[in-house]
Amino acid sequence: MPSKYILKNPPIDRNRIQKVCKKVMDEANDDRKLALDTHRFFRQMLDDNPQDATAKNLMVDCLKLAQTSKVSILKVVDLLIKLDTAQFKGTDKAESDSLYSQLDNLTD
Repeated sequence: MPSKYILKNPPIDRNRIQKVCKKVMDEANDDRKLALDTHRFFRQMLDDNPQDATAKNLMVDCLKLAQTSKVSILKVVDLLIKLDTAQFKGTDKAESDSLYSQLDNLTD
């Protein structure tokens, strides 16, 4: 019968979560910059032809995308704060909850 494999360290630790969050935040910043650049492009098209309805719609879509990327960053920061708070509170009680269950509880 095979022996049960027991991890010495958690598969996802605090540093790994912070790396992933930083990557998400960096990508969201890049998306925001690209959306604002594209918005400026369509704005220039509207300056040349104010009747271009397609450029107006695409300009609005770019602003929505820029706002969505900002909201994504705020959600990541909020989850990190909640995780820190949960870990701080977790030092007082039994630490039987895995990191996965803690994150699952935070997203509820």
